[in-house]
Amino acid sequence: MTDVASPDVVAAAPRDGGDKKARKTRAGLNNLLNILGYLLSLVTSYLGGVAGWFGGVPNSELSSKYQTLITPSAAYFGYIWTVIFISEGIFAVAQLLPKYREHPLVQRGLGSVYFLACSAQTAWSITFGYQIMPVAFAVMCVLLVTLLFILRRQWDVVAEEEMKTETSASLGETSDEEVEEDMTARPPTAAYWLLRFPFAVHAGWIAPATPLMLSVLLVYQGVDAAVELWVAVISLPLLFGGCMGLLLREEPGAPVYAFPGVVAYACAGICWELQAPAYSILARHDEATINLMKNLSGFCGLCLLVVMISRFFALLIRDACIKWNQRPDTVEIDGEEYPYIQA
Repeated sequence: MTDVASPDVVAAAPRDGGDKKARKTRAGLNNLLNILGYLLSLVTSYLGGVAGWFGGVPNSELSSKYQTLITPSAAYFGYIWTVIFISEGIFAVAQLLPKYREHPLVQRGLGSVYFLACSAQTAWSITFGYQIMPVAFAVMCVLLVTLLFILRRQWDVVAEEEMKTETSASLGETSDEEVEEDMTARPPTAAYWLLRFPFAVHAGWIAPATPLMLSVLLVYQGVDAAVELWVAVISLPLLFGGCMGLLLREEPGAPVYAFPGVVAYACAGICWELQAPAYSILARHDEATINLMKNLSGFCGLCLLVVMISRFFALLIRDACIKWNQRPDTVEIDGEEYPYIQA
């Protein structure tokens, strides 16, 4: 007597196939949006920031025109944006490869949010070039929120994948090779540098750039210099505190070094610029105010650097000690086990 499959089983097969096809279609769409968003952001940032197509003035000149207490040195802008666009360009190509096309950090960690971030970056380049500062500030806030949302989602993916890896390993359902090739993209693996590092750097730069854009708006509106000072004095300690939290957190994916490292870099750029402040700064602020911000930015940058280095070596030593304490109690020689005795 032959078995006859029930209608539910028969119906489930094409439905599962359809779901898989829909997921692949959605994944392909996300990959396409990522590369299109990157190209759009790259072209508009070059045309607006370097060629001065939007408004006829490059970003470097606009930054000098609307100099603030938390404006980093011009050279710092050039270096960091080079790192951001190169790293995100490598990501945009890598996420098209079969190995990373359906990676959880790409599909669940990014989804279509990266395209929104690129769109916000594009809108900022245009509005800032045309000196529509209120809109440029609003768009900068949107850009910051999207980048932080990407980091949050990627951290969630890291936590989920680490839990899956640990559960599978404890149940003996995966081989050692499969455990090694997990989807968590922990540093210093290639997946980390390709799929996580670019967005941490981008977010780390936009975080101090957002209060900078607010300060630019205040200068643009001709607001009292005391308000600009308060924005600067409040924003740097807030950034410092947030970075300390990222360095000291214990959740999966921690600690985070790229984001605090970029914030420390921005603080160094501010301190360097205030060593020889522009005439517009000297005209609006007295020497005591300038020295305050110079020392505050230098202190925040230096402290973050010290904490990053000390945290790195502390965890390195801790992991070495844990590995040492987990050494085997016996050693096998010629097929027989003997007690392990330290020489």
